[in-house]
Amino acid sequence: MITNIFATLEFDKILDHLTQLSVSPLGEALILQIQPIAEPDQVKQRLGEVTELKDILDFDDPFPITGLQDIKNELRKSNIAGNFLSTDELIRVVQTLEVARKINAYFYDRAEKYPLLSQAARPIHTFKAIEKDINRCIDASSFEIYDHASPNLNRIRRSIETYEQQIRKKMETIMASLARKGYLQESLLSVRDGRLVLMVKDEHKAKVQGLIHDQSATGSTMFIEPIETLQLNNQIRSLKIDERREIEAILRRLTDMIREQLPEIQHTVAALAQIDFIYAKARFSQEIKGSEPAINQDHRLEIVKGKHPLLALRHDASRPVIPLNLTIGKEFQTLVISGPNAGGKTVALKTIGLLCLMANSGLHIPADPGSDIPVFSNIFAGIGDQQSIENDLSTFSSHVARLRDIVDQVTPADLVLIDEIGSATDPDEGAALAIAILERLTKIACITIVSTHLGALKIFAHETSGVENGSMEFNRETLQPTYNFRVGIPGSSYASEIAKRWGLSDEIIHRAREIVGSKKNRFENLLEDLESRLQKYRSLSEEASIKQTELDGLIKLYQHKYDELSAEEKKLKKRAIEESEQIVQQANKAIELAIKKIKEEQASREAIKAAHELLNQQKEQIRQERKHIEKIPVQTSPKGKSIEKATVGDEVFWAEYQLSGTILSEPDAEGRVLIQTDGMKVKVPINDLTTASIKKQKTASADVRVTYEKRHSNELDIRGFRVEAALIEVDKFLDEAILTGLNEVYIIHGKGTGVLMKAVHEFLDRHRRVKSRGFPSWNLGDTGMTVVQLG
Repeated sequence: MITNIFATLEFDKILDHLTQLSVSPLGEALILQIQPIAEPDQVKQRLGEVTELKDILDFDDPFPITGLQDIKNELRKSNIAGNFLSTDELIRVVQTLEVARKINAYFYDRAEKYPLLSQAARPIHTFKAIEKDINRCIDASSFEIYDHASPNLNRIRRSIETYEQQIRKKMETIMASLARKGYLQESLLSVRDGRLVLMVKDEHKAKVQGLIHDQSATGSTMFIEPIETLQLNNQIRSLKIDERREIEAILRRLTDMIREQLPEIQHTVAALAQIDFIYAKARFSQEIKGSEPAINQDHRLEIVKGKHPLLALRHDASRPVIPLNLTIGKEFQTLVISGPNAGGKTVALKTIGLLCLMANSGLHIPADPGSDIPVFSNIFAGIGDQQSIENDLSTFSSHVARLRDIVDQVTPADLVLIDEIGSATDPDEGAALAIAILERLTKIACITIVSTHLGALKIFAHETSGVENGSMEFNRETLQPTYNFRVGIPGSSYASEIAKRWGLSDEIIHRAREIVGSKKNRFENLLEDLESRLQKYRSLSEEASIKQTELDGLIKLYQHKYDELSAEEKKLKKRAIEESEQIVQQANKAIELAIKKIKEEQASREAIKAAHELLNQQKEQIRQERKHIEKIPVQTSPKGKSIEKATVGDEVFWAEYQLSGTILSEPDAEGRVLIQTDGMKVKVPINDLTTASIKKQKTASADVRVTYEKRHSNELDIRGFRVEAALIEVDKFLDEAILTGLNEVYIIHGKGTGVLMKAVHEFLDRHRRVKSRGFPSWNLGDTGMTVVQLG
């Protein structure tokens, strides 16, 4: 990486913000050491760790990292034999060890759910004995040693209390006596050098026997310890020394416990620093609504709905961030971005570079999960005016110097970003220099993205293999940039229009156009007309897409209904045949029985009569069954004549999709007519249509009753499917769910790289019967499953 890449792409601002999200200086120190990672597998692991911790923050129980401290200084101090930590230092250590124990337990219960974080937390040990002993001896709120920290300390403190009570009683007696004599300035006990003293008036100091400890600022009061309490105070002083020694012994013992397990504690602290580091990155991902991009080694860059992270942090609803979509590295390696000033070209370059730098450094990016980022060996960025007064370099000289460094160092595995290439000099010479450099970079096959206003570069990009135009869209009606980026079309600079908007006279603008020349004007006008047509085409395309989706849905629904009715018809015919066969069998049995009776009874009149009655009963049963079958409705296509000549207004029937409609247009060159059916317009070959009556069609279909079997499951699992196959299954699943009457279904697509999830979500967003979609709670699949509401 060139040394100033962090500042050029504003990655240093991202790091500054990250440091505010860590819990302790441990994570902050690692954030400030962030560097892009060269190994793809390691990049994927770092991104996966952030994904897991973000899932914890979004869906799981609270993560127990609060209370983590930087105790490296305490550990260094405890490593020296004979040293002991103070009470506040020991409390900092025990708070960190408590965090270690809680995090260890957290991942012990979730090892399968968060495998990467469990691996990162593996060096974390627990130190329950140290925790228990420090908490038993020291009050965490006041940092005082408890009396029960040791039996000896408890005995010393009880003795001190006894002597202090004796001194206080004796002092109060002496104070009352001297007060009656008027020797005291105030009838209060005071403390000097840790000993109780009396406040004696200066003129009476000779009348009070004792040790003078201090004098007031005015000299009017002497602080005297009476001779009667000297011995008791000496006893207390001696006990205080013993107390201090005992406390030091306790602190040494606690420090020795830490020293004995120092290597394990140091490994634990290092692992906690990594966890804090990942925690800060996960919180950052939450703030920017980030996601884990796919990482490839194919040198293919695809950004889907990417946003500049600093703009994403802004969270200003009144100024929404326009997402950027870009695919480069497949059909072309070099992209030339053009468009108006302040149109977003530089922001687009910085966004691309910053997203790549973030992903390569193990950070989530504010883009869709379908984004695919290669691991770059270097990212070169020539962005901004870096004129050097100190080195006596002009803007152009500085620009050329950067271009030289890039061309000399670049490899096929690098990303090159250059803002306003070939600028700050004569346009023709600057364009020639820029084209020569782009030819070299394209030959090297590194991914190169540049911005320009030079028309020669737009033509070069159009005519050169491996190079493509791109532009920032501009609204000609409002004369405002839209910040929408599109590939394949160069952009106009709109210099005249913008100058006019800012109040420059029409006369000057007209003269400027004359000076530029008709050829230049025609080229700019062509670009402007192309942009206008593109915007109109995009609007029409979106409308057509919506209509096509509606038509496809209706066609599938009608086809499904037709298939159901056909299946029901076959089922009814089969049942009728089976019942007829049973009737015939019964009739045969009846005839055989009649013949048998006639033979047995030698054809008596009564026997023949009985046989006739038996046959009549069977005939009546067959007549009743026939009536029942004739009443069963059968789905048939409305009969009609083939259309020889299409007349606008004729009612027709489209047999292929069982649809009735009205002709709206004469046949076109391909023999297709436009018909209106169920609120839709569609072109149909005239040979596929027959005459039909809407009234008759409705009457005929009124008797039809369709029933559908309930689907046994409201879930569809498409994990492992390719996108195309998965969408076919989803489409079929939704049709069946709608026909079955389900209001809520679940689509299990898994997490993975997010490509399958993204495709499914885009399909659901276009489906006219999908009311909403979202993720379930974490314990029901979280981001690996989508809940779909149907309506």
